[in-house]
Amino acid sequence: MGHQLRNLRRNKRKLYLCQKYIENGKDFFHEPVLIHENYLPTNSEGDLISIGMDYPMYLRMKPEISERDLFHEGDRFYIYTEPPSTHDKLCKNADYEIYKKPMIHIDSMEVMVKRRSGVRDGD
Repeated sequence: MGHQLRNLRRNKRKLYLCQKYIENGKDFFHEPVLIHENYLPTNSEGDLISIGMDYPMYLRMKPEISERDLFHEGDRFYIYTEPPSTHDKLCKNADYEIYKKPMIHIDSMEVMVKRRSGVRDGD
């Protein structure tokens, strides 16, 4: 696994993060910020067991521990799509979202994001 992580450090890819905030009881998202992260599709047997048959819809990110305050449950990402030129406060076209609280370990962290395909407008 160590070799895989070393490999990941060299292969950071660009994506846009939209942090969630709540205003008047509704979810909105800040303007997309360009960041570079390592992410991989979930594809191990363990993923199949823990996530179930939906596992191809997830990506696993391994941000640096110093970035732990950057990611929150519900934040959205433009990973395989580009953000619109005019900011959409709902980030409707964002294709991924952090679906559960990021896991923080002593010297690393893991963020699981889920594909948003098929979401309803207004979600």
